[in-house]
Amino acid sequence: MAAKESDTPGVPKVTLTTFAEYLTAPSSARIDCVRQQIRLYGQDYHPGPSFYRDFVDAVVEGRRTGADELVLQRVVKAQRGDTRREHYVTLARHWLALSELRLPMAPCGRAVWITSRLSVSIRPDFAVMDAEGRVLVVKLWLKEQALATDAARAGLRLLDRHMAQLSAGATPLIVDVRREKIHKQPRRAIKRGFDDWLESEAEAMGGLWLRLAAA
Repeated sequence: MAAKESDTPGVPKVTLTTFAEYLTAPSSARIDCVRQQIRLYGQDYHPGPSFYRDFVDAVVEGRRTGADELVLQRVVKAQRGDTRREHYVTLARHWLALSELRLPMAPCGRAVWITSRLSVSIRPDFAVMDAEGRVLVVKLWLKEQALATDAARAGLRLLDRHMAQLSAGATPLIVDVRREKIHKQPRRAIKRGFDDWLESEAEAMGGLWLRLAAA
């Protein structure tokens, strides 16, 4: 069972994407993942905007206005660095190929999943509504590395568990944009013990964070 926020005032806090990145990483690479988060969110460090923030904002704006191509062209052109621009060009091409998600926007909230050692923000990038009135809550995976199956299932499960706060009755989706792959919850029942595994992975990440931060 997840802890209450008031019970865990000092636990590390990460995004759902970061938690998925941790789950995707091989065992030793998890050390680098956590160290990067410690550096980014240390008390004396104030990070700038996320590498992909402009792209996500452009995707949302494109869906809101219906001018997806134009908005993405503008955000690509606005990038000053060659590296970021190249990433945005690639992402824009793949996102525009995902025509099944060019649907009207729908309201969407946010939530927080809290364990005794880690807090994970559950913040979808946007939600859309299909022709039958079903709301799809969408989280984008924009990394170069493919989203691992277990990480996708973990993200979908956490979105589903907090759907009452996000958009009651909605369906969660995680989109691996570079591979134009839409991850959906499996039709079969969630595997017994899966939530316990989620808790144990969160506890492990939080524990590693505390050990590395104290080193």
